Amino acid sequence: MNWVSSDSPAKIIANTQSDAAINSGVSPDAQQARQTVVSFLTWYKNHIQEANRSPLVNQTGGKPYSVNLKNGERYLTYLKSSQLLTDAYLNQWRTFFKERQAGFRQSPQSEGPPTGFDYDLVMLNQDVDMQFAELKSLKMGKVVISNNKATVGFTLLDVYEFRLVRQNGRWLINEILNQSQE
Repeated sequence: MNWVSSDSPAKIIANTQSDAAINSGVSPDAQQARQTVVSFLTWYKNHIQEANRSPLVNQTGGKPYSVNLKNGERYLTYLKSSQLLTDAYLNQWRTFFKERQAGFRQSPQSEGPPTGFDYDLVMLNQDVDMQFAELKSLKMGKVVISNNKATVGFTLLDVYEFRLVRQNGRWLINEILNQSQE
């Protein structure tokens, strides 16, 4: 797997914005929201191996699984270094890690993929390799802006909706929904 790419966000956005129908009449605000999404996808593609270096689940033979909360914090700190995610987004994952830990205590599991961790937590699926191979052909959907909130739709094998909020004049990702997996 080669995650490092010469695809810059500007190059990808230029490719995705060649479709005049999608971009006719798109406001600068909507373009900035789209750029945030593309920048994050590019960042994640180039940093996914480092982000996922530390295991989030302790899996010692014969012992029940447990969430490694310290590695979870490392993971979230690394994602935060993209500077494109809100603290609220990261806090949702902190809550998820704690809930999964409680779930492992309530229903111990020691075999098979750990429940809740059998997919990529950012892209919310198991086909991240294929998705990032198709990043150049990202199909942007519509952008809806209301006050300081934006919704950016796009297709990257699956259909996604990124929900953004404007903080300090910048669009940041507040929620990622994989609508194909819902």
